[in-house]
Amino acid sequence: MKKNIAFIVGITGQDGAYLAHYLKKKNFTVVGFTRSLVANNLKNLKKLDILNQINLIKYKEDDCGALIANKMLKLKPSQVYILSGLSSVGKSFLSPTETYKSNLIILLSILETCRKKKLSTKIYNSSSTDCFGGKTKTCNEKTIFSPVSPYGRAKSSAHWLVRYYRDFFNVSCVSGIVSNHESTLRSENFVTKKIINYVNNFNPKKKLIMGNTNVHRDWGWAPDFVEAIFEMNNAKKRNDYLISTGKSVSLDYFIKKIFSIRKIDKNFYIANNQKYKRTNEVKKVFCDSTKIKKNLNWKPKHDIDDIIPKLLNNDLF
Repeated sequence: MKKNIAFIVGITGQDGAYLAHYLKKKNFTVVGFTRSLVANNLKNLKKLDILNQINLIKYKEDDCGALIANKMLKLKPSQVYILSGLSSVGKSFLSPTETYKSNLIILLSILETCRKKKLSTKIYNSSSTDCFGGKTKTCNEKTIFSPVSPYGRAKSSAHWLVRYYRDFFNVSCVSGIVSNHESTLRSENFVTKKIINYVNNFNPKKKLIMGNTNVHRDWGWAPDFVEAIFEMNNAKKRNDYLISTGKSVSLDYFIKKIFSIRKIDKNFYIANNQKYKRTNEVKKVFCDSTKIKKNLNWKPKHDIDDIIPKLLNNDLF
């Protein structure tokens, strides 16, 4: 019987690790691509107890496209998931060139390989609600992109690249426009991780100092979202979808809820510090996930009020 092989580019991040775990449960042979094989970079795979079940391949930035393309021709994966690329909005302002390169070069190489060799490989590309830019009240798949950060612009370019190759070259590719999603595997440079670390290591001599906490986001649970990603990439009709919970709350709500659960006085929380405010930050994001619920029968199992206790308790699933 032919083995189902899946490639995950960016396997060591939050989504890559959870997706690898999910695919292994579905009896896929998983090949993961990463820029580093040092122990600290592999910690998410280790936490999920799948490190020894994954075939890991290290790539360098200057040869990543050719390497992955060659591996595709040799191993003939049935599915490819592209989850790599610089993902920090804040860092994208400091490194716009790296942001564009990391989100486009590998994707383009994979799309071109499928086009030239007429491969039927199913390709999933991870996009972001940062593409919308926050100008409209509620976003869905028909909302016009208006990104305000290099990260959002890079993701928008990648999204339209996928759409172009699907429509004009019949490449089997889709993009998931993913809203914010959290887990205990989140890296340290994300604001939610900063807050959780503060309360879990509470020191009465220190205060939690934040920038603009009136921003609104649709926060989901990463293990839920990787199921949506899998359903998208395995749907008979190739289509792009917005993946979200449909419920947005402010960062202020997020923080006060956590403080309340841990019984920490709100005076230890300082909001709207100028030093930590971002320029051109998307203020509010409200998502309508009707399409994915209707077409793929997917809906999240958890919303923000379920997620917060999980983050505090360090739950993996």
